[in-house]
Amino acid sequence: MPPMLGDATLDYLLAQAGLELTDAQKQELKTIQDALDAMKARVRQPRGPLAELAHGFAPKPEEAA
Repeated sequence: MPPMLGDATLDYLLAQAGLELTDAQKQELKTIQDALDAMKARVRQPRGPLAELAHGFAPKPEEAA
């Protein structure tokens, strides 16, 4: 399990980003770490060329204009 985001680390990251949050906002932000870790695990998977069909679309020359 990855280390939990501590208060000091969160304060440092927010300061670097130039963000000022209330204590309630900071607590809420810390509660979503598990969900973010799960999302990162799903997103960082190898994907085939058909995963983004729009990027493989080549319009006909007459449609490109």
